[in-house]
Amino acid sequence: MNGPTWNIESVYPTLTSPEFQKDWNHVTGELESLQKNIAEIKADLQKPSDKTITQIQNILMAYEKCVITAATMSTYVNCLLSVDSTNTDAKTKESEIQIFFSKLSQAIIPLNLMIQKCDEATFNKILNHDHIKSYRFNYEEKRKKVAHALSEPEELLMTSLEVSGHTAWGNLYDELSGNMRVQLKYADRTETVGLAKASALTKTANEADRKAAWIGIQEAWAEHQHSAAAIVNALAGWRIEDAQKRSHTKAMSFMNNPLNDNRITQKTLDAMITACRNNTKDIQKAGLLMAKVMKKEKLELWDLMAPSPIAASAAAVPFEEGAKIVKDSFANVSPEMADFVQMMVDNNWIEGRVLPNKRTGAYCTGFLAKREPRVYMTYMGSNSDIGTLAHELGHGFHSWVMRDMSLGEMDYPMTLAETASVFAETVLGDALMGVSKSREEKIENAWGDLESAMAFLINIPVRYEFERKFYEARKERTLSADELRSLMGSVWKEWYGDSTEKADELFWAHKLHFHIAGLSFYNFPYTFGYLFSLSIYARRKELGAEFMPKYKAILRDTGRMSAEDLIQKHLGEDITQPAFWQKSIDVVKAKINHFETLISN
Repeated sequence: MNGPTWNIESVYPTLTSPEFQKDWNHVTGELESLQKNIAEIKADLQKPSDKTITQIQNILMAYEKCVITAATMSTYVNCLLSVDSTNTDAKTKESEIQIFFSKLSQAIIPLNLMIQKCDEATFNKILNHDHIKSYRFNYEEKRKKVAHALSEPEELLMTSLEVSGHTAWGNLYDELSGNMRVQLKYADRTETVGLAKASALTKTANEADRKAAWIGIQEAWAEHQHSAAAIVNALAGWRIEDAQKRSHTKAMSFMNNPLNDNRITQKTLDAMITACRNNTKDIQKAGLLMAKVMKKEKLELWDLMAPSPIAASAAAVPFEEGAKIVKDSFANVSPEMADFVQMMVDNNWIEGRVLPNKRTGAYCTGFLAKREPRVYMTYMGSNSDIGTLAHELGHGFHSWVMRDMSLGEMDYPMTLAETASVFAETVLGDALMGVSKSREEKIENAWGDLESAMAFLINIPVRYEFERKFYEARKERTLSADELRSLMGSVWKEWYGDSTEKADELFWAHKLHFHIAGLSFYNFPYTFGYLFSLSIYARRKELGAEFMPKYKAILRDTGRMSAEDLIQKHLGEDITQPAFWQKSIDVVKAKINHFETLISN
């Protein structure tokens, strides 16, 4: 079983093509112009004249164009490295692009600080521009953080150190995982595979494959656990030190950036986690029911992503059929969503091959210059793979309905990005359940509801609580690999209870999300998206023909307001209260009880 090959050649034929080189020469030239133009007006930024305001606007427009082209090139290089992490030419260009973005960020710092600190009248003058006014919300959010701004020399220093600092640690993790080999040890043979294929095997119906893959992944990461520990310690240390340096006027914690990046308040996050914690026993029941169907008392760790052992068919689903299943489910909500899936397939904008040096995970990315999305995954035909395909296409549809908007309005947070993706998964699950006839089909499709409940309401809180406790401890000193294993084990037990045979103590090492240089706490947005998407989906029947316009309006607003304001505007709900989240959790609990009824009959 193998998935499709994506087409990225329509963006650049090759890394060495004249098209790529032309754009590279263009952005490097634009960087020099930006540096020169900003230097010329720097002395006038404190009290800018109308002429200086116009120059600032022109610089901001040129900066945006430079970002769009450079980001498109960066995406292309990342796509190359995703399918082949050993591509040395792409690694070289990745390093050059990272250094370029560091210089570009340094160049724009004087203007960013000026916009952040200037008086309201000057701020409004800068925004009195047909295009730049679309950045108002983004700039206003930055102005709220003025108490945490450093001096210009300090900001320049911090930015210049990033490439060789925390970015380098993230690159190291990518290097480790991309080149890692996993030994699959069976009774009669041993196979050696890449990490991406081994990870995909943990989702298959064959328990022998799942077990061999899971144990192999654990053994592979155990050999590199000290390196992984060094990476997470370095990343956390960088962020903690950055927050301390920015606490000169007002205290800043390691949570400020992830909260600001996701456009939610601590009160909202606490309300959501509290609601999850209040229902852990009910959600753990999902895992115990899954174990019961597997004829076990508790889930083995290699069972967490397994498909239902009771199924209408155990055969792997070819990609074309899997894509059609997703398309048909989307059609139940909107022909536009279904057409989008077909377009993605027809244009070969989905990557799904099994390759030896392929990176793990799945994501949706996009080429800004063309406003074209791409989906990346490793497709091997499991129900989980079909769910992942729906999830990533949900991300793609989100960006697609915003493709006519300005870059300033397209900068939406992960909380709301994950809402679109999990909404798509919910659509898929509901559609499959709706056409299920036999008991086996119903159990097979309801199984996904239990997996989602365990993933979003147990596993994600584990990640959040682990990371929070780790950062608190990291304020004082680094933690060893053994200490990280112990911490993960205790948090795992707290949330999973007796639903699993043991804790995945190496979860912090083999889970990519803990090692991304540019993002911390890449966890709670998934729970947010899951519960918020259920809240949106619950209004589908009530709104009828008005639902899709409402849903698209929500998606289009995701880049121009906070999550609290967005949900208040479109749903009239207060997400700072646990009661909002409890309503969606009640829907999940009903699905778990429904599954219990199905397996009892």
